Amino acid sequence: MTHDQIMLVQGATTTSNSMVHEDAQARESAHANNHADNRSGYDVILVGAGIAGSALATSLARAGRRVLVLERDMSEPDRIVGELLQPGGVRALQLLGLEDALDGIDAVPAEGYDIFLSPREHVKIQYPHMAELPTRYGRSEPLGPDMHYAGRSFHHGRFIMALRSRMQAQPNVSVVETAVTSLVHDLRDRRVVGVRTATSDVYHAPVTIVADGIFSKFRKEYGGAYKPEIRSHFVGIELPPDSVLTPKHGHVILNQKAAKRVAPGKSVGPALVYQIGSDATRLLVDVPGPVLPSVSNGDLQRYLSEVVVPCLPEKIGVALTKRLADHTRLRTMSNSFLPPSMQGMLQHQRGLILVGDAMNMRHPLTGGGMTVAFWDCVYLTHILGSGAWSPLDGFDNTFPVPASARDLSDWTSLKPLLRAWHWKRKKLASVINILAMALYSLFGVPNDNLTILRAGCFRYFECGGDCVRGPISLLGGLAPDPMLLVYHFFAVAVYSVRLMFRGDLYATGGEKSQIQRPPLTTWPLLCVRALVVMAYACYVIFPIIYTEIRTNIATNQRAWLWPSCLALGVAVVALGVSRYVM
Repeated sequence: MTHDQIMLVQGATTTSNSMVHEDAQARESAHANNHADNRSGYDVILVGAGIAGSALATSLARAGRRVLVLERDMSEPDRIVGELLQPGGVRALQLLGLEDALDGIDAVPAEGYDIFLSPREHVKIQYPHMAELPTRYGRSEPLGPDMHYAGRSFHHGRFIMALRSRMQAQPNVSVVETAVTSLVHDLRDRRVVGVRTATSDVYHAPVTIVADGIFSKFRKEYGGAYKPEIRSHFVGIELPPDSVLTPKHGHVILNQKAAKRVAPGKSVGPALVYQIGSDATRLLVDVPGPVLPSVSNGDLQRYLSEVVVPCLPEKIGVALTKRLADHTRLRTMSNSFLPPSMQGMLQHQRGLILVGDAMNMRHPLTGGGMTVAFWDCVYLTHILGSGAWSPLDGFDNTFPVPASARDLSDWTSLKPLLRAWHWKRKKLASVINILAMALYSLFGVPNDNLTILRAGCFRYFECGGDCVRGPISLLGGLAPDPMLLVYHFFAVAVYSVRLMFRGDLYATGGEKSQIQRPPLTTWPLLCVRALVVMAYACYVIFPIIYTEIRTNIATNQRAWLWPSCLALGVAVVALGVSRYVM
């Protein structure tokens, strides 16, 4: 065969392959057009209409975007988490213009917490007064008595339906009840350009946002370097409405002290009790570990009745015993940890953003998940909106969006904004993430050194003043200040050591007048114990901080920068000690 013949054959082959490729594209385009005439023309596709999805769809529509929402099941969900919204989350709802979603659902004001070190020993802490917080933290309507900030607790399903009704009232929002099976990529540069559903419909938009929750089907391929890690499970049950000891307060019951007496050798996590309406109170019992006792053979019921009930305050324990005797259905939910990852950085991630539990999870002990989600909605609406309106108007002018980024197909302009969002959200999200995981380590892990920190934390709250105001502001999502969190965490550690040397770490009530200081001969051992306690405090918080100061992009190598981490640890401890002593 001559050279010209070879070139002719190669040219014919190339032409044939090109025709086949173009024909395949034409068939896919024709197939999509036959299935839905309104597949295109959207600015944003949202997968999931839960907490984050519903709120974000509404705010993006108000910001001038045409939004398509694809939700697998539009009926009212029935879950045992996502029932407590911190004051910081209420503030985000106000910025989004969705605070009225809290009306008409029998929501109960949450004014603070009642923390139990044992069934008979507790301390009540309240959210701060508006004037007690620096203006740099922002201002919003307190929604509580006497100008104190307040959260809300409610039935999860009712709140979701309230958000969805406001979403569906937006003329720019289209809702389709269907399951999304895969994402559609551009054949040329691999960016995400749409989704494919279980009915083989294909929808296109320049930006696709995945908010499909804790069991996200797209996280594995499009998520970050970390995978979800199950730390424990919540067992949920509804109690009578009069089961709370302090109305309008969440109850955090630290069961470890009582467990040593009534269930030695058993691992018992904390319990949460809060009102979810005028007709019910929610009890959540934390069961440590990745594996839950079996419900079918009665192991879980026996664990609750024999181990958990004796550790609870009597009124709550009696109510739980009655529910167990009535064979009330036990609801369970895994509690996972997933550090946040920077979005849209890799080639195949362009055009895609993961939000909510699909991107970032923390232990629900502190009830901060919805607060993080709503603030992500605030920032993403600011970035992805048309510019006609932004939730940050008049609240934060430090996050400019260039005009070129209003074209959502221009990922070159959007990518730096997503990078900025990753670090911008850290002020609040990292506080909630670190606090949730650190407190669970303190409250949920049976360890003698952590027991000292746990008791010291309780005594710290008993001091009142700034020892309460700072931590409750962090817990409530009102103080986006990571250094304030580090300061109070190590202030608790130092105060625990101080109480250990004074001999009144575990003294309660009238016992405090009878305490005796440890003799000087025991001080060498106490000094060693103090160093171990401080080391445990570092061990608890620094690994979590490390996950927050990384981009967590999947291709990043995990370079464990131990010298830098050690220097950071020493500096933070020194800062905490100096600020506490001063």
